[in-house]
Amino acid sequence: MGVIITVVPLLIIGFIARKYFKKTYFEICGLLSGASTDPPALAFATRMTNSDIPSVTYATVYPLTMILRIVAAQLLILLLM
Repeated sequence: MGVIITVVPLLIIGFIARKYFKKTYFEICGLLSGASTDPPALAFATRMTNSDIPSVTYATVYPLTMILRIVAAQLLILLLM
């Protein structure tokens, strides 16, 4: 279940970003590493491109992801108690 919860949303977002928003591969790498809050993936994408494109998209997604994780955890606690 953990693999499904992790991989399926990333695949869906990657597909939508490429198909509908016409993002480049490097922008999608930064977007997905920010959505999964994965700094090693960002470092790999940045090293692979030798540019800041993945870092820019990472920086746009990461704060929202962290806020949503905190809110989701609090909602789960409230709903399951």
